[in-house]
Amino acid sequence: MCAIVDANVVSEVFGTNPSEAGVEFFRWVESNPNGRVVVGGKLLEELDRVSGFRQWAREVTLSGRRSIRKIDNDRVNKRENHLRESSVCSSNDPHIIALAQLSGARLLYSNDKKLQQDFNNKDLISNPRGKIYSTNEGRTAFSPAHRRMLARRDLCQARP
Repeated sequence: MCAIVDANVVSEVFGTNPSEAGVEFFRWVESNPNGRVVVGGKLLEELDRVSGFRQWAREVTLSGRRSIRKIDNDRVNKRENHLRESSVCSSNDPHIIALAQLSGARLLYSNDKKLQQDFNNKDLISNPRGKIYSTNEGRTAFSPAHRRMLARRDLCQARP
């Protein structure tokens, strides 16, 4: 399964004081042979600013583990520009929608409500619809809903 981690929650997963939900998400990525964090374009630039993520990504790459999936920056940027020009996103994160469209990732870890709205928009993300892994409003505990999302196997579709 492929997941996208928004920059607004990256410290919950890769920071020095992660949330319980972030710890379980990280455990899923590290222990599930099909778990992948998808990155590319502007999101990769944003995440690379966080030392915990940068260090993890380096370790994953050097060890040959498949816990990270990089989508070509040029492809992501081109799709982002198309989305921005067509004004179909209500959030200021068309780069994340572009990444989901290109990668097939259908799980988003984010606390950005407008981005969540875009990710749930069937005209932007479909087959299957996007799912939101969130810790909004202080819900940082690992909930049954979080557990169910991480147990799904249909949230990463092959994309050209």
